Amino acid sequence: MTRKARDPGAARAALFAFVLLAGCAPLVMDSVEALREANKSKLGKLSAGMPRAEAESIMGSDAAGGKLGDVLFGRLQHLEVRNPMREELVRGADGADYEVLFYYTDLRSRDDKVTDDELTPLVFRDGRLAGIGYAYLGAQVPKYASTGR
Repeated sequence: MTRKARDPGAARAALFAFVLLAGCAPLVMDSVEALREANKSKLGKLSAGMPRAEAESIMGSDAAGGKLGDVLFGRLQHLEVRNPMREELVRGADGADYEVLFYYTDLRSRDDKVTDDELTPLVFRDGRLAGIGYAYLGAQVPKYASTGR
């Protein structure tokens, strides 16, 4: 019985490819994560009193996920996000109407769902940015007071 000699060049090439791919893995950012990080960064560019159109322009109308190009580590990213994720018109305790745009900014669990605690609300009154976050929204609209973010 004869043993077949292994090609040392092929083994080196396979090892090189494995190290190269493993080394690049932390550099891979899926489109959903990129949008989430961009949204967090853009929040810092907003200021109270700015017109809604300006705030929306800063935040953008991007969408991510759910497409064939969103393959991450061998699986399809089924989660789809967009800017804003949702919009609500609510009445505050003071009787004023508030327009609320919710943006995806946080990740609590990798479960292919976007939950309220992963969103940051932008609160507008009379067409101007009145406040950002659940603390502000909860102070104006009682149904959001228990969100606690």
